[in-house]
Amino acid sequence: MEKISVLVLGGEPSEVLLESLAASEELIKEVLYPAYPACEKEISKGNSKPEIELIPVISQDFYGGALRNELLKRANSDYFLFLSPNSSFDEDFIGELLEEKLSSAANLVYSNLIIRRGDEEEVKNYQQLNGKELSLVASLSPEEWVPEVGVLTDRFTLEKGGFFDEELYDYEFYDFLYRNARWIKLSLSEFSYLEFEQERTFIDTSVRSFVLRNRVLKEYDWERELFPFLSWKEKPEVARATALTIIGRRLVAYYDLFNATDFFRRALLSFHNQETLKDLISSLVRMGLFEEALGLLSETQGVPQEAAEAERKKVKNIELLINELEKAVKEGKLYEVIATLPEILEFYEGAPVLNLMGVINWLGKDLEGAFKAFYKAVTMNPINRDYLFNLTSVAKELSKEEQVKRLIKNLVGERDG
Repeated sequence: MEKISVLVLGGEPSEVLLESLAASEELIKEVLYPAYPACEKEISKGNSKPEIELIPVISQDFYGGALRNELLKRANSDYFLFLSPNSSFDEDFIGELLEEKLSSAANLVYSNLIIRRGDEEEVKNYQQLNGKELSLVASLSPEEWVPEVGVLTDRFTLEKGGFFDEELYDYEFYDFLYRNARWIKLSLSEFSYLEFEQERTFIDTSVRSFVLRNRVLKEYDWERELFPFLSWKEKPEVARATALTIIGRRLVAYYDLFNATDFFRRALLSFHNQETLKDLISSLVRMGLFEEALGLLSETQGVPQEAAEAERKKVKNIELLINELEKAVKEGKLYEVIATLPEILEFYEGAPVLNLMGVINWLGKDLEGAFKAFYKAVTMNPINRDYLFNLTSVAKELSKEEQVKRLIKNLVGERDG
């Protein structure tokens, strides 16, 4: 059976991973992992001592697609298994993946996951996508269907697929799947499970929005490939409005409310309906654009008077609450505001609240916390000058200006026509 190159994403393999690798060392040619000049050292093999070549790849300037490609350049096998540093698996795991790949002739074979977060455990049993690869694209959310670790592939597939986009610092694996879904063959190794501890990390969802808007929507036919279930010939206006609304809702899930509102508006121009209008109003409220939202709550927009009045009252109450919170922060009543935030977030997770959280963290000298809060506020509303000013100010102190530039490029770059 072929020997594989194990590519570890995110850092040195942990002791638990080394123990798992040792149990399958007859199937492994080498293990490559990212290392940094400041941390160069001989990796400890602990008690497992696998007879496998461990290759640190200096990667100070590599991340995302660039990191994957750099590891691949150094790999000497024609088969590659992507793992996270703290993965673990049983002794049959790699053999099962290889057997599934050879028997199914799939380009990529993926496993199920057991994800641990502290005391919590989540088991993700994925569906078999063999023969249904385009459904991955039509879902507009491949990250929910295929894991990005516990995946076995080969050199031919990566070369034909154009390797990974080095401009993407995240989501590069799913971008690869999107780009190649018309020809690529996927297969689930049904009884294989990869287990790992997942840290509660900050996810930049703007990359996902960028890939969806600027690549998927432009490269795939909406009628035949993305939304074939809609009545394009019988009711083209309704079909287009439905497609645009589905896209808008996916962007909302990625916190990209700015672009989501654009798709909702275009949907309403194609076919005015109350469901899309609700989505638009909700997104505007979460962006903090209260007056614009209130302007849509009228009988001229088809909203019944009683419902419009009730919704206007709700929006005005949220606006009033935000104004009061901002006033309290300016007056230095930080502890009072902090005490009320959990309750507020239960019914209103909007950009104004996240911006306030950023200000509180900033005043409390928690610059990382401030950066994350401002970053999410700007993801929701990149056209608000106050949010942008706050984010860029903290970014300068943390030397994260490039990260902010990428965020803005992702959100306000070229859009789908």
